[in-house]
Amino acid sequence: MRRMILPLTLFAFAACQPTTMELTEEQEAAIADTVRQLADAFFEDLKALEFDRAMVPFSDQFVWAESGQVGADRDSLVAAWRGFIGSLSEVTAGEWIDVFIDVLGPDAAVFTASFDWAGVDTTGAEFETSGAWTTVWQRTADGWKVVQGHESYVMPEVP
Repeated sequence: MRRMILPLTLFAFAACQPTTMELTEEQEAAIADTVRQLADAFFEDLKALEFDRAMVPFSDQFVWAESGQVGADRDSLVAAWRGFIGSLSEVTAGEWIDVFIDVLGPDAAVFTASFDWAGVDTTGAEFETSGAWTTVWQRTADGWKVVQGHESYVMPEVP
């Protein structure tokens, strides 16, 4: 009986190990392409000032960090961003720069990019800004959702 304990223990240990799924290059490319398309759609919606549509891919449990603040749900992000987006009358330019997508597995990827954008606020003042944006995308039963994100802006030069 003692001779059986070691093989059974090893078998039980091996059976309890998480399975890893290696993705093919084609699968990784397809996931990266999907995440890029979703990030592009988000940015296009923001540029069109379609705030509610831009927020669709964000999970209800979204955790975010921006400008020294951390929020633990989608509603706190909506509250933080709605005022800014509402202060704009037009976005005149905007683009992702230096895009990096890291596919973590069949159901997760990280999108990181720098960005530039410019526009006019409701008082007629023009603005230009740039920064970096990182989001973690997870495939859920409802499709790909942003579950975590961070945004930072380039600080203006001090004379």
